Amino acid sequence: MHAYRSSIRLFVVGVIGLILIVAALDIMFYHWLSTPPDGADTALTTRGQAQQRGDMLWGASLIGMGVILFGSSLIELVRRKPVVDVRDDGLQAQIGARAPEVLIPWSAVDAVTSAISTDPYDGSTREQLVVKLRDPDSVPRTLAGAVLNGDELHIDAHDWNRPVTDVALAAQGARDHAMRMGVGAAAEPSPAMMWETRVDMPTDEIPAVATDTSQDPEPEDAS
Repeated sequence: MHAYRSSIRLFVVGVIGLILIVAALDIMFYHWLSTPPDGADTALTTRGQAQQRGDMLWGASLIGMGVILFGSSLIELVRRKPVVDVRDDGLQAQIGARAPEVLIPWSAVDAVTSAISTDPYDGSTREQLVVKLRDPDSVPRTLAGAVLNGDELHIDAHDWNRPVTDVALAAQGARDHAMRMGVGAAAEPSPAMMWETRVDMPTDEIPAVATDTSQDPEPEDAS
């Protein structure tokens, strides 16, 4: 199972980036909606020169933010790499700050669940994929989009294109399956693990099968 960033959210972020770029051009040069500096029609006054410098600083800041938002959303829409990928050998997530792709093997995972946390800054709720680790050293120390609290890895899932509960169930199922396969490969599987149904019935209780002789041919008369 794959989980991608929501295309709608990425599109909205790109549109916001374009709006910021257009607003910066308006403030710096064209003044379609913004107020031009004093004396822009003839010669800039001292106050107008100060206003122009401020407009240039504001415009440069807006252009920088707009380029970052538009560029990141465009790259995500074109590249379309999954944020989380539930694989047979482990959970792959784009959470590394230096090397984005991090593969956590199932042997290093105890459980996978989901949770809802409250943002301490604005009070909003955010969905998270919670991975309880056997070995916290299996993930890098520097993370992006995830937080390591003790032996629990909390991956931000607020902008995924599918519910985090579905991803958690799929990951837990894949982890359990991988653990069963690992145990089965090391030892002979017990009868409880084998998909087989038997019906044991004593031989003396097996009903006898009656033979129908009504259709047998009658012996011919020798005389």
